[in-house]
Amino acid sequence: MATLPNEIIRKLSNDKILKKIIQEYAFPILKPSQNYFEDLIKFIIYQQISTKAGNTIYRRFQEFYQGKESKVINWTEEEWRSIGLSIQKKTYIENFFSPESKELIRSLYQEKEIDKLRKSLTSLKGIGDWTADMFLIFTKNYEDVFPIKDLAIVNTIKKLYEVQTEEEILFLSKQWAPYRTYACLYLWESLNDNFPK
Repeated sequence: MATLPNEIIRKLSNDKILKKIIQEYAFPILKPSQNYFEDLIKFIIYQQISTKAGNTIYRRFQEFYQGKESKVINWTEEEWRSIGLSIQKKTYIENFFSPESKELIRSLYQEKEIDKLRKSLTSLKGIGDWTADMFLIFTKNYEDVFPIKDLAIVNTIKKLYEVQTEEEILFLSKQWAPYRTYACLYLWESLNDNFPK
């Protein structure tokens, strides 16, 4: 059962900096996804690029793909380059269509333990900690995920809290537990970043 918004807001508002952001923005709503396969493709596309560029490339991919596996299996170099994919991301996406990968992705629907989910996700080619965190947040809607590999989050925390090291950032984030996901959602909102949720 999801935690009530008032409980999350009350906890996070103990942080004076975060409290100001909370007062300015609406409570972020997470909706569980029913299409894990396409979510993983989306997160692959958004790896290491700006949200604006990711939005453009993902839109092109959706227009091309239209839910048809044959489109990706048989795409030409001209097609995937016109979408804006690097050869590396093209390879990662193609790998999702292998029988082994499809079976693993299907198994994610039933798995509840976050550590097992992360282990399964990162066993897929192209999925590291950042992509796994995006899946756990936006697809599975876990409330206490802190994406330390997300540069937007890291740089925002460095600026707002005047910390520098990863160790300091992780220590700071512990005060937001067990709602670190929502702390990050508010921080993303404060950047007015249009990441597709």
